[in-house]
Amino acid sequence: MTVAQLTPAAGPTRERLLDVSELLFAERGFAGTSVRDISARVGVTPGSLYNHFRGKQALYEAVLDRGIRPLLDLMQQFAGSEQTIDATDEIIGAIVRHLGQHPRLPRLIQHEALAGGAHLTRLAHEWIRPLMATGVAVMEREPHSPWDRDEYPLVIAAWVQLVFGHFTLSPLLLGETLDDDPLSPAGLERHTRFLSKLARVLMQARRSPADESQ
Repeated sequence: MTVAQLTPAAGPTRERLLDVSELLFAERGFAGTSVRDISARVGVTPGSLYNHFRGKQALYEAVLDRGIRPLLDLMQQFAGSEQTIDATDEIIGAIVRHLGQHPRLPRLIQHEALAGGAHLTRLAHEWIRPLMATGVAVMEREPHSPWDRDEYPLVIAAWVQLVFGHFTLSPLLLGETLDDDPLSPAGLERHTRFLSKLARVLMQARRSPADESQ
């Protein structure tokens, strides 16, 4: 992982609070992170933090909103457009670029998935479920999909894991074992090309009308 991705950038206090919170929530989870931890890392007093957010819960929700809402917006826009190869390439690139700006978000989600509890339930219902539902809606518009309808959620889940997993496991699988930085600009560009190529392969593997009649 590059230094720029490890160190929250200087900037307006609210954005620095979000950057540091995303980092600490990803490392420690919601329960393991305190307002004092966040404010100390940013270099402000806890009272100053409360000038921007009502508390840790509000800060946590703001981190998720900043990270996941743009992804949901991209998926909804894609669902309402024609699913061409160019449009698919465009949304894949946009998603990877967004996560490249927030590389700790997938780790935050993974941490909550492993920890379980109330925050996982809320995360699933408010963010992951709409994301999955939008992806399924995209697949339902494809008349010759090679997948059965009950497999649509599995396909979308696999795509989510391919995209998010690059930010959670690739630093270990590629960085530590192959001496490669998968989160560098070159690494993200390579992953974008891979995902686009995979999407093209899947789009070409469409059923013929004769197959669907069987």
